[in-house]
Order: sequence, then structure tokens, then C-alpha cells
Amino acid sequence: MELNDLAQYLVKLKNEYLDEFHSYNHIREFIPVANHQSLFDKRILEKLHTFFNYNKIYYKQQGLTLSNIPCISYEGDVNQFWLSSKKYDTSYQPFLPTWGLSALVMILVAKDLGFENIIDIGSGDGRLIFCGSILGLYSIGVEIDKDLCDLQNKISLSSNVKYKVINSDSNSIDYSQFKLENTIIFISALPDSGEILSYSILNHLKKYKAKLHNVGITLMGNHTHRRYSRDKSMWGWGKFIDDSGLKIVKCISLPSSWTLDEKKETPYLFTLFKY
Repeated sequence: MELNDLAQYLVKLKNEYLDEFHSYNHIREFIPVANHQSLFDKRILEKLHTFFNYNKIYYKQQGLTLSNIPCISYEGDVNQFWLSSKKYDTSYQPFLPTWGLSALVMILVAKDLGFENIIDIGSGDGRLIFCGSILGLYSIGVEIDKDLCDLQNKISLSSNVKYKVINSDSNSIDYSQFKLENTIIFISALPDSGEILSYSILNHLKKYKAKLHNVGITLMGNHTHRRYSRDKSMWGWGKFIDDSGLKIVKCISLPSSWTLDEKKETPYLFTLFKY
């Protein structure tokens, strides 16, 4: 199945999930049972289930069927980590997890675009770098909150899925330590809250302009904008994209916890430096 079609089918399953599965927990999502689906590689999907089994955010599992596909629904509570992530002055967006299947699709897109390495800024519980690792990409997460870093490391150790976790402020980290060629950098922040963070990262990257061969940034966009949003172009990132010398190479809309109760999904913009 083509990645665009896979994303659209995932949205269809998500809508069916919300219609049929009722819960008071805002943190909830589903994963198909590996041996009873043809959407994803079975071994990769089995690994994704281990992520949820070892992730202490999730405390409840329940079986259900969506479009004749047996699935497991995972429910959890993120309040502890949400509050912990708010205590840092340079944390512009509190932790709220991307859906696991959405993270998996994003990494498949990154591979399809020819990237070999990922750096996730604000990596939360590590689901993007987990998916990156199981799909064969060298994966690094940068996370300011120590509790979330500890959670990432525990999941890595328990699941035997290896990735690198850096407990640091992305505004002050030394980017020369990274292999930047053929690398996609994920910035986990919506436009209005993530603008300062994004420009800070851009200023760091400009120092290594000669190394930015096949280097891109993935941004979380908005289909809807607040009344006083500064930028309503390119899903809220138009000015930043122009200022950065980036070009959009793919936009894909996927379910996330941010848009769980909305009809429109979260658009993820895959961009590439022009130089």
C-alpha cells in the first residue's frame, strides 16, 4: 500500500475507533494485532506492541475489531509527564504523545525520502526514535525532561531496541556531535508554541551549512488557526520555511493526541534544506 493510502486508511480506522470505543481517557490509541493484518510488516508491528507493553504511561489494554482487523486498544494517563515537562523555562510545549502508528508511518516516509538518521527534538517517551530504530535508522532523541528520558531508557532496555537519548536543552546542545548528512530532524511542537524553538535550532544548523547534505526538518502543522495566529500560511509554518531556505517535499496528515477530538488530523511537513 502506498504511504499516502496507508495514512488515509489509518485515519479511517481512527474515526471508526473513536465512534466504537468510548473511554474517559484522553490518552488512547490502537495497534492492529500483528498476525491478522496486512498493513505493516508483522515483525515491526510486534515490536511496536512491546513499546506499549513496557511504557508505564499505558495501564489498560482491550481487544476490539476495526474494519475486520483485530486490534488492541491501549489507554493511559500522561498527567505526571505533562506536568513534569512544563517546569522548564525553555519547554515550549508540554508532552503529549504522537500516536504510535502515526510515528511508524512518519518513519516510513522518512525512509522513503532517503533519510538514514533521525534526530527527534522533544522526543517525549521516545516513540519516534523507537520506530526509527526498528526500521533500521540511526535514531537520537533530545529531551529536556529527565523523567521522560528515564522512561525512554527503560523502554529501550526492556524491549532491547537501541537508540540514543540525550537529556539536554535543544537550545544549547552542541550540534557538531551529530552526523547531519542524510538526517531528518523532527521538531515536536505546533506552530504558535514551537516558533522560538524552531528558529533556535535553525541558528545552530546554519553553523554547519557545509554538512547539510540531504538534511531536512519535519514540522507539526495546523489545519485550523487561532484568531491571532501570526502565520496562517503553509499550515502555520510559511514564514519559518521561507526564512530557513527549506522546501516542502511531502505533507502527510496523521492522527495525534492533539487532534483526537477534531475532524481534521495533524499535518506533518517534511522539508529539505535547499542548500
